[in-house]
Amino acid sequence: MLQSLAVAGALALSLTPNDTVLEVRRGDRLVVENLSGTVAVGSWNRDALEVRGEPGDRAEVSVVRNGSTLTMAPSRRRGRNREVDAVVRVPAWMDVEIGGRELEVSVRGLTGSVFVRNIEGDIRVDGTRGPLRLHSVDGEILVRDARGRVEARSRGDDVTLVDVIGEVDVETGNGDVLLDRVDGSFIRAETLDGDVRFIGPIRRGGRYSFSVHDGDAVLELPRGSAFDATVATFDGDFVSDFPVVIANYRGGRAFKFTLGGGGASVRIEVFDGEIRLVERR
Repeated sequence: MLQSLAVAGALALSLTPNDTVLEVRRGDRLVVENLSGTVAVGSWNRDALEVRGEPGDRAEVSVVRNGSTLTMAPSRRRGRNREVDAVVRVPAWMDVEIGGRELEVSVRGLTGSVFVRNIEGDIRVDGTRGPLRLHSVDGEILVRDARGRVEARSRGDDVTLVDVIGEVDVETGNGDVLLDRVDGSFIRAETLDGDVRFIGPIRRGGRYSFSVHDGDAVLELPRGSAFDATVATFDGDFVSDFPVVIANYRGGRAFKFTLGGGGASVRIEVFDGEIRLVERR
């Protein structure tokens, strides 16, 4: 079923296995708001928005166009607390914003920007090529195969990035941060109660910051890495596979050193835990 929305039109959709397809145009963006349940957004090779429900899901949502914004939300006829199990397909270029309460979110294959914010529920993003902003109060965040800036915040769970190229700014209050095969000239990772592990290169001229309150910080770096380091461990050890020479060390727990002639800035701070530099061969 192919339908077109007027500039300020609305359409109520019953989420059933039957497809509902709406025409879109370049510059349109999708906003999903106030949903609970699950939402899976993927791309396809059509300038159209498709919304489908899983078998047995009779929840209703409405899609309203206001200028270039298509807003998908619970239908007022059924109330705003009913859970949905929605599968959405959009053109890869479309910008997508998703917000919810208890909402599991997955996004795959988009080249536009993605902004997800929820209170409770995991966020999974895979195969994207645009900027990401992912915020969850109580949920795990996982990003795989991404190109572009990634900002990720989880107050109560792990943040994991795998095979990411671009600037990275991530933090969690109560969880681990894993940056596996992450390549960017700006990387900041912070956790209060958990470990930080970074596996990737240090780019010349780049800026890298790793902060842990109660946990370990482990950096697995290629042989020949070059950077200027500032290290602070207040109640823990510092262990390095690299030959570290500390000049003008005057005691205390904070010190600086240079590897390979420098050229990048690396700052590592751990209050209660170990700092380890591991050479990847």
